[in-house]
Amino acid sequence: MPESKSKILAVVVLGALVVIIVIAGVALISRGGGNTPVRIILPTPQDSAGGNAPAGTKSPQTTEAEPDLQVYVSGAVRRPGVYTLKPGDRLIDAVEAAGGETPEADLEAVNLALRVQDEAQYKIPRIGDTPDPESNVVSTPAASQNPLSDKGQSSGGLIDLNTASAELLESLPGIGPVRAGDIVADRELNGPFLTIEQITRVQGIGPAIFDDIRELVTVGGLP
Repeated sequence: MPESKSKILAVVVLGALVVIIVIAGVALISRGGGNTPVRIILPTPQDSAGGNAPAGTKSPQTTEAEPDLQVYVSGAVRRPGVYTLKPGDRLIDAVEAAGGETPEADLEAVNLALRVQDEAQYKIPRIGDTPDPESNVVSTPAASQNPLSDKGQSSGGLIDLNTASAELLESLPGIGPVRAGDIVADRELNGPFLTIEQITRVQGIGPAIFDDIRELVTVGGLP
């Protein structure tokens, strides 16, 4: 009897093993592609640099900044000296950089809205001072060596389009020797400019150039 029970137990164990083997085989067959090699896709240099930017888009270009301006502020200011300003800054910014005006400063005699230029000297006059050529005049190296450079300028430093020499007109932004000569020729042919806006009648002087010089010029005099 014990021997019969041992045989029955052996048959049961063997049957269980067969079932387990069959189930494992069916599982392997159903998986099928289990031994398929895995493909690894590495990012390309373009993907690393540009991320997932859509095709056809361009990376933004960096804009080169304009250089700073160096101007000399003197006269009736608290701290006369050379100061660094930004392109587009005006005379009032230069005065503030120099610590502001002193109590005796005659600010009514100057044009605080004047745009400053690189390598320029701006002298703030004192009350009662006799106007002098250095007051709020852009002193470029060429202009400072030219005795005619202050002819055609008002006491506030504005350049008179009707009386200024070609050399002085050249000191205006966007006005070179050719346009300066054209301005002189135009006023001789067509008469004096009645308003500063009439400067645009000169060939080559459009709205962009006029915007740059409109606060630097006047038409107060006659040739």
